[in-house]
Amino acid sequence: MEYIKGIDVSHWQGAINWEEVAKAGVKFVFIKATEGTSYTKLSYFKENAPQALAAGLKVGAYHYAKFATVAEAKAEAAYFLNSISSIALNYPVVLDLEENKKKAKKKMLTDAAIAFLDAIEEAGYTAMLYSGKYFLENTLDESRLTKYALWIARYNSTLGRSTDIWQHSDSGKVSGISTKVDLNIAYRDFTNRAHNSRALKTETTTTYTVKKGDTLSFIAKKHKTTVKTLVSLNGIKDPDKIYIGQKLRVK
Repeated sequence: MEYIKGIDVSHWQGAINWEEVAKAGVKFVFIKATEGTSYTKLSYFKENAPQALAAGLKVGAYHYAKFATVAEAKAEAAYFLNSISSIALNYPVVLDLEENKKKAKKKMLTDAAIAFLDAIEEAGYTAMLYSGKYFLENTLDESRLTKYALWIARYNSTLGRSTDIWQHSDSGKVSGISTKVDLNIAYRDFTNRAHNSRALKTETTTTYTVKKGDTLSFIAKKHKTTVKTLVSLNGIKDPDKIYIGQKLRVK
């Protein structure tokens, strides 16, 4: 079976050279964006997602769940969606549900997961559930979650069940990343699936390399777009600061 190589990262991976990661054959990455309803490392996602996109990777985001109830899940989903809305993601958006510290009953936790995943879909993204194999099969009611894309962790030579993406190692080595990193293989190509309306626009983008004397307004005019669009598309913090050789995504 053909599969696609990918990774997932959080602030534990530190600074990443995304060009090197792309050269190593990695096709997609999921980047941690949020956890619970307050997360102090959000800047990590907002810095890395545009860089990974610029390097040509497919980029999705994930949220580490702390909820036990539907109300808590909705609050976490709102926080997560607000945090990722400025980035033009082009891969699924993920609920990472792997702990049940509040000892919620199976029905309650599954209800909460569905509320979160439905909020992702309502925002226009492809919703995906990430969980450990044992957790999914024993702590959640998997029969109620079959409509969502699935990403399962099991660090073994075989997974022993069906899934869309398998996280098969938490100790991989990838060029451009100085620490160990999670390794994944995708059995489905999510590239052409519908994502958030922002991301739909990126599927007709091209790359422009900044030359000496360029300004964002000049590039925008040349490509019949706006500075605001370029800033949003590339996650630019300061519109007055672009550098020679920088690769920008333009419509």
